[in-house]
Amino acid sequence: MVVALFVFALANTTIYLLAQRPQDAQAQAVPALTKNNEAPLQTEAATQASETTTAAPAAQVATTQPTAPAPAPSPAPKPTPAYDRVSIASIGLSARFVTVGLTSTNAIDTHPSLVGWWNGSAQPGNPGAVFLDGHNPGVFSKLPSVKEGAQISLAKASGESFNYTVVHIETVMLAGINMRAALSTYGGASEGLNLMTCVGQYNANTGTTDQRLVVYATRS
Repeated sequence: MVVALFVFALANTTIYLLAQRPQDAQAQAVPALTKNNEAPLQTEAATQASETTTAAPAAQVATTQPTAPAPAPSPAPKPTPAYDRVSIASIGLSARFVTVGLTSTNAIDTHPSLVGWWNGSAQPGNPGAVFLDGHNPGVFSKLPSVKEGAQISLAKASGESFNYTVVHIETVMLAGINMRAALSTYGGASEGLNLMTCVGQYNANTGTTDQRLVVYATRS
């Protein structure tokens, strides 16, 4: 009898315990679910804080004014080419002169568009006569209007300048021109400048005019 009562009591106790275990499991699971629900809230708050911290430098960058690029340096101006020039202010003549030699017929050559300095004559600033020639019509078209006393300037590319005064003007026939005189200083001057160009009537047979104008100047 005692054994039967013990077995009955043990069985009831076991049934009672089994009936209580699901409730205990559910009661224990609630804090776990609560923690899981709280975790995302904490993560979202942390994320917002992180985004706020990260956004600050971006805002600073957006409000920073970009630095304007430095202006490119202007290219240095090219120097103006320097030339040898002859100028007669009284007739408005200013022209470049270049070196010329002799033609195949042993005549002093003439440049087609510029004034020619014959390389067999004196250099400007040296004893003797500097000889210049040019075409008319052409670079020496105004030369026939020059008068005695006019000032002539020779400016070298080196920067040197030489001044002359017109002392004599003559027109001679081409056939009888005295080239020795045309290549010499006038009146025995130490330094001179002689200029020659075509004047007179054009001769189709010779391909040139029948006269020459020679202007004599001496160093001022």
